Amino acid sequence: MTKTYPKHSCDLNVEFFDNARMSLIDPLGLYLANDVKWIKLNQKWNSMKFPVVIGGKGRPILLLHGFDSSFLEFRRIYQSLKRNFQVIIPDLLGFGFSPRSASKEYNPSKIILNLIDLLELLKITNNLKIIGASMGGSTALKLASEMPNSIEKIILLSPAGLFGEPKNIPFPFNQLGASFLGIPKVRRSLCRQAFAYPDKCVGEMEEQIASIHLGCKGWRNSLASFAKSGGFAGTYKYIQNFPIKTICGENDRILGKNEISNIKKIERLNFVGLQNCGHLPHVDLPSLSSKIILDYFCS
Repeated sequence: MTKTYPKHSCDLNVEFFDNARMSLIDPLGLYLANDVKWIKLNQKWNSMKFPVVIGGKGRPILLLHGFDSSFLEFRRIYQSLKRNFQVIIPDLLGFGFSPRSASKEYNPSKIILNLIDLLELLKITNNLKIIGASMGGSTALKLASEMPNSIEKIILLSPAGLFGEPKNIPFPFNQLGASFLGIPKVRRSLCRQAFAYPDKCVGEMEEQIASIHLGCKGWRNSLASFAKSGGFAGTYKYIQNFPIKTICGENDRILGKNEISNIKKIERLNFVGLQNCGHLPHVDLPSLSSKIILDYFCS
């Protein structure tokens, strides 16, 4: 009899991703997913492989997704950016399809360390442009503060977590909150809330993209660990002298009017408001967002 051994949890995520990729009904999502490379990091990360989209040629652009999302968030602007740059889209540590057993804790510090190790492995240490969406905006500012000499320009798309202080969510409320976010009805509601006109713009493709990574082993525990850490907050203090442009939808119901008003007050953020746009400019208005991004990064 042939003896079988349990699969490594990272292998389970790779297998899950392969099945999820083939089930994607959004052709742009499938196109993006087909460019995923599994990058092996060092022993600090248990020598595990991490999913990273790498496509195109030219100067590098790093794209950072939002809270409880994945690289698939950038499916609608990927092709236009890929024609002009080398596009790099990792799943942030503890999110998307990343291996959950790569770390015992999932918090902002570990996310930044993971990104730095990835960039060093890819030998991207200068002239880096970053696009950060929602929580990815705060991630971008914190990452830039850790490696300021490597950053050329930053674009923030509806950045979340710029103000306030971290709010640690203790056990068991962190686990309960993560479980709540896994309820299909809740996922659909959150997906719809991100769009300016959900009745017109949200269908089966959008709902699948928003939830497809929930089947990854360890999804709930990594989300609960991140919630316990307090997450990203107050990251506006990391704004330095590198050029920044901030793009927000005027119909953003997730950030809300007060948060957008506070963003507008910070001159260094170089605010641009888009009408008929919700929390995800790169999804709601991809053509316009791509044009703004390319004009800014190529100027």
